[in-house]
Amino acid sequence: MRKTLHFLTLLLLIISIGGCAKPRSVKLPPVTEGWQKPSSARNAYIVQEKDTLYSIAWAFGVDYRYLAELNNIKAPYALRRGQRLHINPLSSRSSVKYQTKSPKPLSELRYSVMDSSTKPLSGWIWPTAGKVVAKFNNKLGGNKGIDIVGGNNQPVLACNHGIVVYSGTGIRSYGKLIIIKHSDDYLSAYAYNQEMLVSEGQEVKARQKIAIMGKDNDGKTALHFEIRRFGKPVDPLLYLPRKS
Repeated sequence: MRKTLHFLTLLLLIISIGGCAKPRSVKLPPVTEGWQKPSSARNAYIVQEKDTLYSIAWAFGVDYRYLAELNNIKAPYALRRGQRLHINPLSSRSSVKYQTKSPKPLSELRYSVMDSSTKPLSGWIWPTAGKVVAKFNNKLGGNKGIDIVGGNNQPVLACNHGIVVYSGTGIRSYGKLIIIKHSDDYLSAYAYNQEMLVSEGQEVKARQKIAIMGKDNDGKTALHFEIRRFGKPVDPLLYLPRKS
C-alpha cells in the first residue's frame, strides 16, 4: 500500500510539472535585422504593416520573383500582415540570374551565373548632382551602392523610367526609402530622403523629381543610391553616364 501511494504521488507530481511547462517559442527574424545580419534570416519572416514583396526581397538580398515562387505568391504579389514567408538567402555573388522551370519543385529554384548575352537596361541618368563620397563595395557589410553628397532641399530624380514598388521606412539604416522597378530584372533605390514625393504603384519617368534629399546616418546631407539586378547589388557607376 505504501509503495502504491508513493507511486501515485510521484505520478501526480510529474503531471503537475508537465502541465505548468510553457511551450517553447521561436522568435522569427524581422526584416530590419535581415539586412544587418543575413545569417539570422534563414528560416522565415513575418510580414509587417506596409511591407511589400519588393522591400522584403531587397532587405534579404534575393530576387523578388524567387521569393514569390518560393512562397507561391502570384502577381501582383499582394501580402497580408502576419503572413509567414519562407526566406532562403543564397550566394552573395554580384552577377546572378533567377531561373526556374515549372513544374520543378521549390527545392530546385536556384540562381545561376548570369548569361553574358542578356542585354542590360539603357537610358540611366544620375539621380542627383554632387560628389560621390562612398563607392560600391560588394563585400559582406560593404556599401551596396554609392553615396552622393548634396545640399538642403536638393531634388532626387528617378534614374530611369519605371514603377514605384516601395515607399516607406521599413528597412533599418535606409531611412525614408523609395524603390523603383525598371524592368523584370532591374530595380533602383533612393535612401535617406527628407521627403518622398511619390507613392507605391505610381509610374515615373527618368528625371522625374521623386524626393527631397535628406541626411544620412552621420548627419550629412546625402543620397544613398543602389541598383540591383536579379536581386543582387551591382555597381551603379557601371550604369550611370560618366561625368565630364
